[in-house]
Amino acid sequence: MSGKRRHRRHLLVIANWRDRTHPSAGGAELVCERLAASFVQKGHDVVLLTAKVAGQPRKEQVADGYWVVRQGGRFTVYPWALLWMLCYRKYIRGVIDSQNGIPFFSPLVVRRRTPVLMLLHHVHTDQFGLYFPPLVAKVGAWLERRGSGLVYRDRTIVAVSPSSRKGVRLRLGLKGDIVVIPPGSDSTVSDLPSVSGRSATPRIVCVGRLVGHKDVAAVIRAVPGVLPDFPDLELHLVGDGPERPALERLVGDLGLEGSVHVHGALDADERDRLLRTAWLSVSASKGEGWGVSVIEANSFGVPVLAYRRPGLQDSIRHEETGWLIDEDQPLDVAVTDALRLLTQEEVAADLARSCRQWASQFTWEGMADQVRALLRAEAGRLSHSPNNRRTITDLATVVRIPVDLFPNGELPRFRETDRCVLVPNELVALLRNTDTQTARVALRRAGLSPAAVEDERVTVSVARPIDLVSPATTGRPVVRVPHVREHDTRAG
Repeated sequence: MSGKRRHRRHLLVIANWRDRTHPSAGGAELVCERLAASFVQKGHDVVLLTAKVAGQPRKEQVADGYWVVRQGGRFTVYPWALLWMLCYRKYIRGVIDSQNGIPFFSPLVVRRRTPVLMLLHHVHTDQFGLYFPPLVAKVGAWLERRGSGLVYRDRTIVAVSPSSRKGVRLRLGLKGDIVVIPPGSDSTVSDLPSVSGRSATPRIVCVGRLVGHKDVAAVIRAVPGVLPDFPDLELHLVGDGPERPALERLVGDLGLEGSVHVHGALDADERDRLLRTAWLSVSASKGEGWGVSVIEANSFGVPVLAYRRPGLQDSIRHEETGWLIDEDQPLDVAVTDALRLLTQEEVAADLARSCRQWASQFTWEGMADQVRALLRAEAGRLSHSPNNRRTITDLATVVRIPVDLFPNGELPRFRETDRCVLVPNELVALLRNTDTQTARVALRRAGLSPAAVEDERVTVSVARPIDLVSPATTGRPVVRVPHVREHDTRAG
């Protein structure tokens, strides 16, 4: 970065407590870096503010074209980033404030009309006590809830899943508009025919950080219960983290050295080669913001089994791209049932097709386009007087319009923040901040004639959580995992 002159045109700041070079980097860091790269491709000047990392320069321009400025530690990165934004505030045209338990409180230092989006992955209230002493945990919980409410007020929030959106509203009580925008995926959707790429014998591959709340130990403990039915089962764990030594000891204590393989971190090519051979991926995580690893597995046609928990219940389509099981269902029983189904090649091929179709909807470019639209909308909102600003409502509607109703073949002109998807013979649109009555008014404003709006083929319905993720998705059950069988002695 060559000083202030470099950023006179349009400076976008992304603030996140870590970058991808940090040893503990995870999904939040991946999202911020992919957004930064996408904004650079659209001509923006982007700076990522983050904490110092041993062995990394304080300031550098990375290959994707954005600048990374590193300063401060686990806690001091927050005041340092505020000071940096205060110094450069007249050049800043937008801020993406990534909240990892504690946001950066950037509205305190940027200009009043500078758009700020809080990017929130999941609510951390329950995790503060797991990682910090009681007093620090209390301060963190206060900053996440009360502090955020005082500073962000009606600022727009980007939640990566419907579960996160619900947590923001119900547990944190934040008042701003909450828009669900799922992350993209680094993996290109596989074009392998059927399931020809998977291993000859059952193989489970799990990719992710080895940290406490992921509960990878539960997946390892499930293996002895699966081996009687699948003695040649292999479990491969890809990723690193503070739990790795304990997990390796657990493998030894259970005598599973021939069945469980802890690889540590692999480069992207090695990881993808291994993931491509999997029959199944399994997650016992206590909860996620979304489930980037779920979509990455799906992109190779690999279904994912997990407990019905926040984030995972949004990224997994039950019985179509994997299975969601109840809290009282033993993991070994569920895994065994899933593998039995996957031994049927036709069933496995149907699941693989559904997985790839689902994963193909989530791209970094698509996420970045929606975030850009929100920044522009937020800038417009802040430029209006308080009496002329929009009314915030959590309602959204899905409208379906046959293409033959479009006037002169032109698509309706919805707001930039609405999401439209063309499917065969119709347009499906997610209209945010709209109930079923005002949706028809929005259709007329978008250019449809009164007769077209009243056409019986035009449908308007209240959006479901799945519609917030993918408005054009339709439910099509593929195959079930049976409930726990009462006579199964392992069920206890």
